[in-house]
Amino acid sequence: MMAILNVTIYLVVSMFLLPGPSSGGTLEHYNNLYNTTLNGYNKDCRPVKVQSTVTYAFLSFYLKSIADLDEVSSKLVTVGLFTIIWEDENIKWNPDEYGNTTLLYIDESLVWKPSMALLNTMSTNVGLLGLKQSKVRYFSHGSALWNIADRFQTTCEFDTTYFPFDKQTCEMQIMAWDYTTTVLMIFPLNTTVDLTYYSENGAWELLSTTTRSEKLSYYSVAVFSLHLKRRPLYFVIYILIPLCTMLILNTLVFMLPPDSGERVGYSIDCLLALTVLITLVSEGLPQNSNPMPVIGYVLTVFLIISAIICVETIFILRLHHTEENKEIPPFLRKIYNILNCATCKKRSGSVRAYSSHTDLKKVEELDKQKKPDVLPLTWKELSSCLDSFCFISSLFSVIIVGIVFFIIVAVKS
Repeated sequence: MMAILNVTIYLVVSMFLLPGPSSGGTLEHYNNLYNTTLNGYNKDCRPVKVQSTVTYAFLSFYLKSIADLDEVSSKLVTVGLFTIIWEDENIKWNPDEYGNTTLLYIDESLVWKPSMALLNTMSTNVGLLGLKQSKVRYFSHGSALWNIADRFQTTCEFDTTYFPFDKQTCEMQIMAWDYTTTVLMIFPLNTTVDLTYYSENGAWELLSTTTRSEKLSYYSVAVFSLHLKRRPLYFVIYILIPLCTMLILNTLVFMLPPDSGERVGYSIDCLLALTVLITLVSEGLPQNSNPMPVIGYVLTVFLIISAIICVETIFILRLHHTEENKEIPPFLRKIYNILNCATCKKRSGSVRAYSSHTDLKKVEELDKQKKPDVLPLTWKELSSCLDSFCFISSLFSVIIVGIVFFIIVAVKS
């Protein structure tokens, strides 16, 4: 590990402390250096004097932007730059012999490069890193630097349990290709992704970045991780608030006069609108059941509540329009007595009035009329009581489910 650390420090100094352009020298000096370097150079041979020596390559990733993050297709699209650094023992020179030329640019197709692949690419083919006709920069002491800028499409495993307040970790896995760990090892140069030129994404907030090295079977892997948090404001305004508003409006069906003729149509319209909204939300979620988003359960419960409201509306209207000469069943009378204390007002006009003119009545008849006669329960009074109860219970259910959802999301996310 000390050898790896020494090589790392050496390459970092080479990359950042040496001058950028070729310092000094003429075109003739540069041509002589170029021709001398490539004379007898074999790009198929690993550039070490002793072939048992391990070649160490170091990677840096400069993230420019997150172009797309698609939950449905589990795809991450980033725009950035990979910088790969290694040592080429076959390309070294004394700058004094070439007019103080310290840098040399050679086409990537003419020299050896560490073959690397994007392991979790979205492409059906292996995502080998590299651009044709790009240049590899060589320093006089043998360090090589290769920049690869591209639009990278990688897979990302989403956990949408707490959508739309979820956090995701997406990775870019770079694996050494063709060379096992006995001859080629790759490591991240830094502990984080470089965000110097990063442009913020409107839908996702980049919380942090990490890097690590792994070993996959006999091959070396460098992993660059992006820790992201969804910006929930869009979904709160366009999904959650309309959803809650729609459900509250749905509960108001019990406030409509039973004789208006609009109750059933109103409740069914609310149910259909809720179904459409659930369809729109489901289209933006991954098509899997593990894990199932909490909001999926919430929407299902809301849909069931809306369906129950429709059934209750039809049932109450049926009671309201029942002929008064039909007797109310005992179980409905018991339900009325239970609900009457909690939700319904006292029955107005329930006491039958009698004339105070009793001049000609006998005392015996007056004794029979000491207790007022209570009017019998009507179907309309029963339906009115059920209206009040269903309104309160459905509104309470919607509020409780919404509060539980936000508590779960706030605690877990």
